[in-house]
Amino acid sequence: MIEEHRLRTLSDYEAPRPADQAVTPQEHRRGGRWPVPRQLDAGELGHLLNMLLEAYDGRRPAAQVRALVAPEVYTGLSGPRLPRPRHRTQTIHTCTPAPDVLEACARVEADGRSFALAARFTRTPTGWRCERFALLRPQEPGTPSRRAA
Repeated sequence: MIEEHRLRTLSDYEAPRPADQAVTPQEHRRGGRWPVPRQLDAGELGHLLNMLLEAYDGRRPAAQVRALVAPEVYTGLSGPRLPRPRHRTQTIHTCTPAPDVLEACARVEADGRSFALAARFTRTPTGWRCERFALLRPQEPGTPSRRAA
């Protein structure tokens, strides 16, 4: 018994553009063809903050979040790390000071203590990028306070 196999042409997923509507290289570089990343929802933002906290704690290699953060933030997340307790986000609050900027503050818990987390994200053609990331720890007892000048 001989089976017969035939190849068929695959159909395209997109209709081709007419020649007069072709995308120029400049439009392509500006993101003219690709959609701008949409606004982050609360769940996505929480997931992103938890990934950054895992890198901060040393439970996730910093290289895994390199594409998501600015070089200054990556420098702070990479490098030698002392063992740290696991930080978990509890509440997250956001504001949008500009159309392509999202700022977040969160209450974070580790070892039964609460800390504040502040982060700033900017929208880029490829997605959201963390420009600032700071875990604000409470002052240790017996340490003199520093006052802003």
